[in-house]
Amino acid sequence: MSAVSKWEKMLNLDRRWIFLAIGIASIVPFLIGFGMPISTTAEVESIFDYVNGLDKDNAIFIGFDYAPGTQAENTPMGVAVLRHAFHNNVPVFITAYQPLGHGMALGALEYVTNPAIPGFYQSVSFEEWADLREAGITDKDELIASWESDGNALPEGAKGWVFEGRDFAMLGYAPVFSLVILGMTASIENQFPQDANGNPLIEMPMLREHKSLREVDLAFTTSGSSACRSWIVYGREKIGLPVAFGVTAVMATDYYPYIQSGQIIGQMGGLRGAAEYEVLLFENGITETTDKAFTGMDVQSAAHLLIILLIVMGNIAFFAGGFHKKTALKGRG
Repeated sequence: MSAVSKWEKMLNLDRRWIFLAIGIASIVPFLIGFGMPISTTAEVESIFDYVNGLDKDNAIFIGFDYAPGTQAENTPMGVAVLRHAFHNNVPVFITAYQPLGHGMALGALEYVTNPAIPGFYQSVSFEEWADLREAGITDKDELIASWESDGNALPEGAKGWVFEGRDFAMLGYAPVFSLVILGMTASIENQFPQDANGNPLIEMPMLREHKSLREVDLAFTTSGSSACRSWIVYGREKIGLPVAFGVTAVMATDYYPYIQSGQIIGQMGGLRGAAEYEVLLFENGITETTDKAFTGMDVQSAAHLLIILLIVMGNIAFFAGGFHKKTALKGRG
């Protein structure tokens, strides 16, 4: 077989072999975690530092403002900030900019409170602790002490208790959400008289302490569209609400001007941004391990390295086989 025919065979490699190689490169990192190092960037660190400075006297909004199409990138962002807030006992209002986003929010909350997931938080429903609430026990430390004194033990492997109405409120989706944000600058309860589970917000301790967006310390929006701009227009610019973004990789560059102008605290860009936040959580002892975004970066990196290798091999075959000369001659003809 001549040298040229070898290069020609390489250039005409059956695409099915390429698809198989990409499939293997995507599957193996899930089975064998490489743990490729990820350095953190200033725009992600600024979000982490801000949330890390909050406690039970503060409150944040996490907006699951995306559809299932960007779930792989956006959900790890919301999960990471939700874990961070629960660790610091920061009450979290959970909303969705569009109807399908409510399902994304429910999935994230269920993931963080799932006993099968390492480092989960044990959730207590609004009804379960009604007696303590009626007795006026709403401070988190007193609440935990009273709850455990009633014979409730924290399950093995759980990081802590989270009480619905005290630590989180699943507000869900409401139509024309940009106007809902505007309305919440005056009153959260007026926009959401009940949460997504039918619980009255007026009875929730976290709502009594944070009646409007003016009494909230951060809105973190995870978005696969331009939904995050509504939080800037109706939250940041109207009442000075601190805002941070979690956006898909293809959108990240569009929002850097907001960072440079100081209109947002920081930004997670794509799966890489979520992985950086997971690394910060792990390095600061907030979680015992990294999560799906970090693993996903191994998959992404392996696939990218394979694609680069194939491109290099294709170029070597093209020039070593003399095909560049043939192409030049055809061009002259």
